[in-house]
Amino acid sequence: MSALNSIRKYVLACAMALAVVSMAVVALMMLTITYDVVVRFTFSAPTDWAYPLNAAGVLAATSLAIPYFYAKGQHISMDLVHRALPHGLRRVADVVTAVATAFLGVVLAVTAYRSLRVAIDGGLTGSGTFSIPYWIPDAVLCLSGVLLAVVAVLFPPGGGGDGADAGALLAGQPGQPSAEGELTGAEPAQEPSGDAAADAAADAAVDASAEDDSSRTGHASRTPRTSRTARTDGGDAASGTGEGENRS
Repeated sequence: MSALNSIRKYVLACAMALAVVSMAVVALMMLTITYDVVVRFTFSAPTDWAYPLNAAGVLAATSLAIPYFYAKGQHISMDLVHRALPHGLRRVADVVTAVATAFLGVVLAVTAYRSLRVAIDGGLTGSGTFSIPYWIPDAVLCLSGVLLAVVAVLFPPGGGGDGADAGALLAGQPGQPSAEGELTGAEPAQEPSGDAAADAAADAAVDASAEDDSSRTGHASRTPRTSRTARTDGGDAASGTGEGENRS
C-alpha cells in the first residue's frame, strides 16, 4: 500500500502543478483582455492577437485544471439523485463515473495526439501577431487527457481516494496516512535527554520507595487489629466456656 500511496502522491502533485499553470494562464488572460480593452477604447487601436491568444488560454486553463479538481472532488457535480440512492447503487454510480471519466481522458489524449501530429506535419499556426502553433494547445489537451485517465483510476469517487484523503496525501493532515504509511501532521516522538532520563529514574525510585513504605505501614497497621480480633474472640470464647461451666 505504501507504493500505491507514493504513486498517488506524485500523480496528485503533477495534477496540482498543472492547476497552478492553469491559474497563471487565467491571470495572463486577464492582463491581455484588460490591455486590449484599454487600447481599443482609449487609442482606437485594438490588438490582433488578444482573441486567438485568449481562445487558446481558455482551452488550456480548463483542461489543465480538470485532473486536480477531479482528484480532490471539487468539480461541479449534480448529486441530488446520487445522494438519494441506496449505498449499493451509489457505489455502482461511482464506478460508472470513474469508468466514464477514464474513457473521456483516453479519448481526449488520443484525439489530441492525432491532431498534434497533423499540426506538426502541416506547420499549422493561428492568426494574429504571435501566430501560436496549433500543436501547443493540442499538446496541452493530450497531457491533460493522460493525467485525467490516470487520476480517474487512482482516485475513484467515493472510494476513499478523493476529497480529504487526496488533501492529506498532498498537504499531510493530522491523523491521515501519508505516502510512506506514517501518520503525518503529528510531531514525532522525541527521545528523552540524559538529564530527563535521570530525573525520570529518580522519580520512579521515589515512587517505588513510597509505595513500599505505604505497603509496610498498611501491613503493620493491619497486624495488631488481627491480633486484637483474635484476642477478643478468644476472650469471648473463654468467657463463654466459663459461663457454660458455671451453668453446668
